[in-house]
Amino acid sequence: MRAELLVLAVLALLITILTGTIPIASGASPISDLSYYAVYDPRTNCGVMEIRARINLEDLAYIEIPLNLFSEEAQLNLVNYTSSGDLLVLGVEENEKRVVALVYGTGELELLLYACDLLEELGVGAYSLEVSTEGLSSIALNVSVVLVFVGNYSVYVEAVKLEWSESKLDNFTLISFKGFGLARAALISSIELEEISPETSPEISLEHPQREVQWSVVGVVVGFIVVIGAVAAYFLVTRRRGGLVVERVDYLSDSGYRAIIRVLGDSGNKGLLQSEIVSKTGLSKSSVSRKLRRLEEEGLVTIKRSGKYNYVYLTEKGLKAYKKIVEEAAS
Repeated sequence: MRAELLVLAVLALLITILTGTIPIASGASPISDLSYYAVYDPRTNCGVMEIRARINLEDLAYIEIPLNLFSEEAQLNLVNYTSSGDLLVLGVEENEKRVVALVYGTGELELLLYACDLLEELGVGAYSLEVSTEGLSSIALNVSVVLVFVGNYSVYVEAVKLEWSESKLDNFTLISFKGFGLARAALISSIELEEISPETSPEISLEHPQREVQWSVVGVVVGFIVVIGAVAAYFLVTRRRGGLVVERVDYLSDSGYRAIIRVLGDSGNKGLLQSEIVSKTGLSKSSVSRKLRRLEEEGLVTIKRSGKYNYVYLTEKGLKAYKKIVEEAAS
């Protein structure tokens, strides 16, 4: 059966080459089920991801599977692919935050990827996550994202139009999303309180055991409140960036801030992606991310979403800073 499909696919390929370009699959969703499944270690901020696409195509065509479901800093690199059923795959390549495959028939395409920087560290043992499946409705009927994190974490989620659930198994924390929408999540390390007794803890004074235990519990509670505060601050800042009071940015003396403002100003009104700023300035991704947050809090830049991408622009205040930097460089 696969030999017959291969012959038909080759004939279809020859016909499309002779008659014109191979089309990108359109019309009715070419993918019935699209799932993203990752096993991820927050401490190293890396893991592996498998993407499964259930495909039904009567004609040879290209399909595009987006990889930009997460933050702009996320890195997903294709390692390998396989197919099952009567699906023939004539080629697969990774191209600008998506995987493009030339396929024909009915079956499942499986992609294996190396994933890094899906999370942003908020503090010790605290991480944030962004998931967006809004743009997938044009290519798939059903979408799911399942993330398995190594370690026990308390999970806090804000979701728009996305169904989500959380579960724990041994030393793993699982978060799953279904549908088309947006979600922001925070993960913090779970704090386990061991039962303390005079028999198991000889350090505790028998004269004042309750006082010792009270101070121990107070210390843990205070630590927990600090982490919760970091998570609350994350959600507050993502909602109202301008409301956070921070130390003022000395952009005139810091070469990193100056470089970012300079490339944004040189770009005119079109704005830049964070990846473009990294490329143009030579700064690391993490450094650019931190500095952009500070510049946004200072009111020097603004970030606007266009489709799946976030573009960075100078504000009026940022333009004044840019002109000052240019004048200093010219003098």
